[in-house]
Amino acid sequence: MNSSIISLSKKAISLLGIALLWQLVAMQMDPFVLPGPLETMRTVLSYFGDPEFYYAVYRTLLKLLIGMVCVLLLGGCLGLLLGLYPRWKPYLEPVIDIMQSVPPIAWLGIAIIWFGLTDLPAIFIIVLSTTPVLVVNLYEGFAAIDGKLMRMAKVYHVPGNKILRHIILPSLKSYLKSGMITSAGLGWKLAVMAELLTSVDGIGSLLSDARTNLETDRVFALALFMAIFWNVIKSCITFLFRSRVSLPTHLNK
Repeated sequence: MNSSIISLSKKAISLLGIALLWQLVAMQMDPFVLPGPLETMRTVLSYFGDPEFYYAVYRTLLKLLIGMVCVLLLGGCLGLLLGLYPRWKPYLEPVIDIMQSVPPIAWLGIAIIWFGLTDLPAIFIIVLSTTPVLVVNLYEGFAAIDGKLMRMAKVYHVPGNKILRHIILPSLKSYLKSGMITSAGLGWKLAVMAELLTSVDGIGSLLSDARTNLETDRVFALALFMAIFWNVIKSCITFLFRSRVSLPTHLNK
């Protein structure tokens, strides 16, 4: 409990320092260029009474959720395939490299041509740009699995399904968590970017409107909301991986 309080106190001090620095810089500039934290907070509070804001948040979160489910299924399968059957690596590695090397903005251009100004371009770039992150994390997890434990399981003729459930998957848990957090963080930013460039309903669309109307305070307020929402998403993912998985004493039973 004390360590949690100390950690929260340090974060509060850090945020307070950022707010003070922000205020000092804002005092030297025009509010149109850099609104202060108090003005930004007033704009933040004004959004709570705006039904359009809640709908925009729902639309962005929905795209992120659909995209991350696809990433988990596709990236999880590819990561397990590369880990369990390394001989497939030379065939799949070029595909992963292409997905990882092409900038998301290029994928977005292709998606707009294919799917038009709909929700699909946002989901498309989330899947293509974040799947390699999860695949690489899982593949590294396989490399870190205790070789002695695997050899022991083979000596005792442990069935393959038990090796997968009791050795491989628990060993990959931390790598899967790291991969999902990194992928979700990137996916969150890509979803907003796609909405901003396509003006499709979502937080990005609100940002586009604020930019067009030169409402800098609204841009800062929405950026603050995005930071808050991301921390909530990250906490939810961390909570899902909180339960500990222990290896059974007798693997061969």
